[in-house]
Amino acid sequence: MTPRPAKILLVDDDAATRAGLMELLTGAGYDARAAATFEEGMRALRADTPDLLIADVRLGAFNGLQLLVSSPRSVPAIVITGFADPVLESDARQHGADYVLKPVTPSVLLDMVRRRLAQVETSRFDTLRRWERISVPGGIPVRIDDQPARLLDVSYGGLRFQMPRTGAPPVSINVSVTAADLTVRADVVWHAELGEHAWLGGAAVSQTDAVAAREWRTLVDSLNKR
Repeated sequence: MTPRPAKILLVDDDAATRAGLMELLTGAGYDARAAATFEEGMRALRADTPDLLIADVRLGAFNGLQLLVSSPRSVPAIVITGFADPVLESDARQHGADYVLKPVTPSVLLDMVRRRLAQVETSRFDTLRRWERISVPGGIPVRIDDQPARLLDVSYGGLRFQMPRTGAPPVSINVSVTAADLTVRADVVWHAELGEHAWLGGAAVSQTDAVAAREWRTLVDSLNKR
């Protein structure tokens, strides 16, 4: 089982710094993407929420903390600056971001990245596990990304699925339960090959669509009463 590499969004308006950090992050095996401006960073955050945001404090008329606060979804962050600012550091900490002064050595930054990502993964699994998992004998027939699939067990926060293996393992999936007229989006937490033709995986149900999340809980409740 090979987990997907963590997605990191780097936002820095200095080309040399951006190139150096991108080389460091991709060399460490991360799926790193870069933006040069506040506006580019916001577009990237709206399009695909990363596992971690690394942002410079100074981004033209804006700063990295404003990028974090303005993100449409909560995202762990590391804010990097060349200038000590107790007020800005306090604000960063209040929003759950690490605050680090330049120059920062590659090993220190990578250790910080690993620590933040480990915290995210722990939180994600704790969220999944605090809800009772309901096994579904025979599985629930569904469609995942327009392919026939089955749900093997479900909870309020997640699901375990089996789907055809037609390419690379999915990072996120759209699960359509025809019998309940329900479609939910879920982020794949783990996956494994099931023979030559199928993926077995676990996913966390997205909570960003409140209506879909509520209908998903109703579905789980109905299965629990069987």
